[in-house]
Amino acid sequence: MNKSKILVILLTGFAIAFTFWSCTTTPAPEQVDEEVLREPQEPQAEPQEAQAEPQEAQVKPEKTQVQPKPEEPKDPPNIAFAKKLQALLDKGDVKGAIALFEKIPSELKDDLELKLVLASLYVSDGNYDMAINVADQVLAVDASSLSALEIKTLCAKAKGDSTAYKAAAKAILATDPYNVQVNIMQGDEQALNHKWKLARDAYGKALKSDPNNSDALYGYAKMTYYMDDLKLAKNVCQTILDHDPTNSQALALMGKLAAEDYNYVRAIKLTQDALLYDPDNYDFYLDMGTYYRYQGKYSESIKCWNKAVEILPDYFLAYAYLAGIYDEQEKFDQALYNYREVIRTNPDYYYAYESTAILEYHFGNYKNARALFDKAYSYSDNWSYQLMNIAMYLKEGDRNTPKKIAQDLMKKFERDSVEYNLVRLYVDNYSRNAETTLLNKINKEDNSNKKGKMLFYIGLFYEVNGSIEAAQEYYAKVAAMQAPMFFEYRIAEWGLGL
Repeated sequence: MNKSKILVILLTGFAIAFTFWSCTTTPAPEQVDEEVLREPQEPQAEPQEAQAEPQEAQVKPEKTQVQPKPEEPKDPPNIAFAKKLQALLDKGDVKGAIALFEKIPSELKDDLELKLVLASLYVSDGNYDMAINVADQVLAVDASSLSALEIKTLCAKAKGDSTAYKAAAKAILATDPYNVQVNIMQGDEQALNHKWKLARDAYGKALKSDPNNSDALYGYAKMTYYMDDLKLAKNVCQTILDHDPTNSQALALMGKLAAEDYNYVRAIKLTQDALLYDPDNYDFYLDMGTYYRYQGKYSESIKCWNKAVEILPDYFLAYAYLAGIYDEQEKFDQALYNYREVIRTNPDYYYAYESTAILEYHFGNYKNARALFDKAYSYSDNWSYQLMNIAMYLKEGDRNTPKKIAQDLMKKFERDSVEYNLVRLYVDNYSRNAETTLLNKINKEDNSNKKGKMLFYIGLFYEVNGSIEAAQEYYAKVAAMQAPMFFEYRIAEWGLGL
């Protein structure tokens, strides 16, 4: 349950309380005598006696004075405060509503319902410390206040205070094991940890208290989707949509379920419907771009993922999708740009370092490529990254640095291993016998991926030393392999001009 929904619940309570105060506190209008309500009558003219002499100008009778309308009685301070607060809440002016509490009438300062409203306003404003402080004031008076405890769980979760969150959640579940908010939050937490069954069970507990809760239903449907119970996931999604056809999350999940049946046209339509109600949803654009890609509509995929980038320019995933599709289409300059953006926005996404390094190498940006291979090596102890750096230094005419790298690298291998002798080939004085011995060992290798990798580095050795024809002979052997699972395969193809 998100903070806005908690605010809505508490404000509903406030509205009920406000209605009660209005009915019991506002004075009844005074009774007015019926005589006062009658229209004022014109004064009757008195009969005049006949006069022989001409009359002087008659004086006009004075008009009857209209009594001023009595002023309406002013609202008592508590009602005036409640009306102002309600008006600010109706406008969504959270900061204004918080500021109003500084002028709260003395008779309302200890009202627990209003304290909960203030705490929820602080939550909505992102001021979690103040929200906790006010919730604690409520708990000091009413230790069993579930609303105050729920506010504390939400704030602790938002702050990343796992100790406080667990304590507050435990206190709630001790008295209300099927509490909707806490079980939804625990379901979300388990889902983040990819514990689908535990998450599903938590959402199920929330549904025991509130069978129509859309957040719990969606969480339950999503977990069953992850657990491959597609039929149940579809039924639960349909339940959500029966109550609310505009639920964007349910529509998008229905799109995923349609894609599971390879019905990409329906998947796209459902996701487009979801975007009608949530037009800036990053994930929806990622999903729709994926469905277009499955249809082979790459330009549409790119549009969707670029839209996702517009929505969240500092999140890495859309850049990763764009880098992949541009790389696949051999639009390497655009692929490289997006790989660089992946690293900028998520430096811990180590998969990007290898892919980016390969393209930097392809464009001859050896300094960048070496730095990226070094970074990749810090995540994965893949000796190939270091051998690529040795080759690049040699291409630039630096023969000293490669020796230092090779000395450290060879310590990782047995002296008679293929890897040890391959690294040594690059930095020792050339020996025909050593090369022949190494090739014999490579040709005896049963693992096709390992063998292909070794053949590539023989070819790269020849390229570094200016023997392009010999290099291409080995690159051709690598390129002829079926479904290779090593990154050097691409470089071998480029070496052949493919």
